[in-house]
Amino acid sequence: MWWKRLGNSPGTTWLLWGAIALVLFKLWAIAHLPIHASLAYHDNLRYIIRATQLLQGDVPYDGLVLARQPGYPAFIVASYYLGMPLRLSQELLYLAAGVFLGVSLQRWLKAPALTFLFLALYSLAPFSYHWNRQTLQEVIYLPLTAVFLGGCLNLLQDRHRPRVFLLHSLLIGLVLAIFWNTRPEGVWILPTLSLCYLYIAQEQGIFRSRPRFVHFAAGPLLSLAPVIFVTSALAWSNYLNYGLYHTYDLKTPGLTAAYSSLQRVSPGRQRPQIAVPEATRREIYAVSPSFRRLKPDLEISPDEGWRAASCGLDVCEDYVAGIFYWALRDAVDAQGFYESVADTEDFYWQIAQEVNGACERGWLDCQPQRRASFIPSLSRDLIQPWLMSTLRLGHQLTRSSLVLRLDSGLEDIELRERYYQQITREAADFFQARSQPLNQVKDVLIRGISHLYQVLFPICLGLGLLGWIWSFTHPSPKLLILAAILLLCILVRLLLVAYIDVTSWPVGAGDRYLRPLLPALWLLMVMGIQAGLQRWRHRQPPASEPVST
Repeated sequence: MWWKRLGNSPGTTWLLWGAIALVLFKLWAIAHLPIHASLAYHDNLRYIIRATQLLQGDVPYDGLVLARQPGYPAFIVASYYLGMPLRLSQELLYLAAGVFLGVSLQRWLKAPALTFLFLALYSLAPFSYHWNRQTLQEVIYLPLTAVFLGGCLNLLQDRHRPRVFLLHSLLIGLVLAIFWNTRPEGVWILPTLSLCYLYIAQEQGIFRSRPRFVHFAAGPLLSLAPVIFVTSALAWSNYLNYGLYHTYDLKTPGLTAAYSSLQRVSPGRQRPQIAVPEATRREIYAVSPSFRRLKPDLEISPDEGWRAASCGLDVCEDYVAGIFYWALRDAVDAQGFYESVADTEDFYWQIAQEVNGACERGWLDCQPQRRASFIPSLSRDLIQPWLMSTLRLGHQLTRSSLVLRLDSGLEDIELRERYYQQITREAADFFQARSQPLNQVKDVLIRGISHLYQVLFPICLGLGLLGWIWSFTHPSPKLLILAAILLLCILVRLLLVAYIDVTSWPVGAGDRYLRPLLPALWLLMVMGIQAGLQRWRHRQPPASEPVST
């Protein structure tokens, strides 16, 4: 069994009991906290509606039925069928992922006290009391990242054990299959996985013999096969229901072609975070009858609809790029072209053909067509803001776990009865339990523990950093490879979020997009402390002075 590999020392037994105590305390402490209800129709509430539709079955196609990826709605449905309140299942997933990652860490460190420190950092993080009650896809994205990292630690630990190596590869593949279908930018995790397998390939000497190469190659294949199989199965399900062989409609050929054609026009007029400015849209209206039909729904006042949402992101003069995508979809829906997949695709293709034809005839000033329709280009003048945003977000990552919010969200019983009550298995008036004396005591206890966490966290962070610096001249090889993998994981996502920030969507503090990285940060902190302790134990004793005679 997996726990036998941790050893039978008193420290390990203490660690296991400590982990159980943390989990039980956290579940007791959050039992009175309700799901955070929201009116975000295209975001938080959209997942609740989509999960309810999956329960109902036979839902007709419209502008939003496939607007989001299926991973999180499927999790909500699974929680419903298990008979669990959603807030409890999300907390259990979070804690189970943390324990798995902690056990994986213990196999490397063999330091129960430091592993328990990691589990405490993970389980009692102030942000989690609010985060795990949200109805957002990122709620499961963080624990999926934690399980992925734990799988990588085990993969590296058992790289010379053929059957176990393949088992870990398959586990990573199953996690990646859900991960890939939860958020659209799952590609950011692949460099981390690639570095793991490259290190293993070097350690195993896979080119020394054919059997070694075949055995190694089976690992990456097992990690990729579930992603392909699950994604294909979801796409096939959508094809049977709607005639669309994709997991969600952001990837449909017509929409990507139309959006790409709009971005081609007047590239010199484009500004950071604004992909299709108003002046460009007016030029396109003049040459594209299909796009001109959307003008009444796109050209609205700054205090209406998606323009107001864009202004909420501090871009009031036009649509911010990430908002324009949703405005375009809603405008097409308002014109009645989301009645079927065929109608939707035909309309988008018509826009693409009209705009591209105008470009070819010289009626519009256009740049060459780009294959990556929704990935904005990065010009030279954006490189410095991109790097500065990366540094700012890196600093914010160290503070992202410290925010405590104990509010109940919208305390609207009618809203909760209509959308949340059935699918979340939580009574619409559950938030009223907050006023009970025991629950108020729990709130006080949570605030006290969170305040202590906020005081001790910078100390742990500083000790981890000092440990890495002190051990730099005599690093532990196994800790060094783990640090490289974790740093790559953090750096790639920081660069990605910063890229989005400067080109298409002001992310602000960025907590929503940074928090999946917190397990990697906590691991680095604990490993840094371990590196410092190892350096302390192996420090050179001071040279003795010669005895005078």
